[in-house]
Amino acid sequence: EPHMTTWHLPREFHQRLCGGMLKYSLGVDYLSASARERRDTAKFGERRIMIFDSESVFEENVITVLKQHGWKDGVLRYPTERDLLDNWKDILYNNNDIDRLGKYPLTDGEMTQIIEQIETLRTPLALNSFVNGRTVSITRDNKEDVAHFGKEVSLYIYDRKEIAGGKSTYQIAQQPVYPAKNKMLNSRRGDLVLLINGMPLIHIELKKSGIPVSQATNQIEKYAHEGVFTGLFRLVQIFVAMNPDDAVYFANPGVDKFNPSY
Repeated sequence: EPHMTTWHLPREFHQRLCGGMLKYSLGVDYLSASARERRDTAKFGERRIMIFDSESVFEENVITVLKQHGWKDGVLRYPTERDLLDNWKDILYNNNDIDRLGKYPLTDGEMTQIIEQIETLRTPLALNSFVNGRTVSITRDNKEDVAHFGKEVSLYIYDRKEIAGGKSTYQIAQQPVYPAKNKMLNSRRGDLVLLINGMPLIHIELKKSGIPVSQATNQIEKYAHEGVFTGLFRLVQIFVAMNPDDAVYFANPGVDKFNPSY
């Protein structure tokens, strides 16, 4: 069975995201209303740990910091998979010039073609290659686009050379709805998903102060075993488990590949 590697986030990153930076970026008054500051025995160097008694407040603080560090193109609140597909459809249309799509938007059928391609990719490596492949091909089925109807069109999806620039779009999905694969199960809500060019690539599971990060990793594993990372959500590349004191991240190992020894 493949071994799933977990890394603790660099201290500097975690300090900036969950520690003292919140105090200065959000303001003392706001933060003191949402979290308690532990000043005495829980110091790590010069860092003061913020204690969040509410997971929802911690979530809003994380969103605020993410927006200050590049995730600037909007927060999609409580989106369904359909909402995220429509968002991706709009971004794909905006990122591809008139020579590829004319003046005619992508159809639901064309997005279904893309999802069907994603569903055929059975390994994390294959999915990563799709994300980094720069383009995806569809057969144009929008009859209004007479010049391209019935023809294969190659669509630009992502270019890692354009990170933090070019056509790149960075959004946050808050509390996205993961449809249950089994009708006997309820749909699930994640905490945060980070979207690059409309693709859900990073899933973040949060816990409030006092709840160990391991509970967040266990929740991610539970979701994976329930099959919620399907369809568009198969594109998730990285999982992050975080509380105000610590965070770990690991590559998506694929369905049924979670290793308890990580």
